[in-house]
Amino acid sequence: QATMLFAELTYTLATEEAERIGVDHVARMTATGSGENSTVAEHLIAQHSAIKMLHSRVKLILEYVKASEAGEVPFNHEILREAYALCHCLPVLSTDKFKTDFYDQCNDVGLMTYLGTITKTCNTMNQFVNKFNILYDRQGIGRRMRGLFF
Repeated sequence: QATMLFAELTYTLATEEAERIGVDHVARMTATGSGENSTVAEHLIAQHSAIKMLHSRVKLILEYVKASEAGEVPFNHEILREAYALCHCLPVLSTDKFKTDFYDQCNDVGLMTYLGTITKTCNTMNQFVNKFNILYDRQGIGRRMRGLFF
């Protein structure tokens, strides 16, 4: 005869920042389907602005290096040394490990967002079914008639 046996296992729940962002965004969705600005969204907007500013400054440094290489502006060795030091501070983003980690994290964020959306949809469907049952119970329709709908 088959018996069911539950074994106690130890586990740890680990989440990453990307997963928390996705869950926070889905949790803040309103009933109309539009999301209100969460603190995470505001933080991401600030980071986006900072990245745009960094991009414009790096572009300016690149233009200076090209202009000094072409002889349009005189060489300033101090600026060129600082640009060289800046280049070596930045991580290399073209490695295979980075690509693998990046795609894994993108997939995790997509999955968490998808699961959050499914959870929200299930909750909405549950509320709809409850309201439907209340409406038809009030109108006196018996279980036999309601069985035609479900």
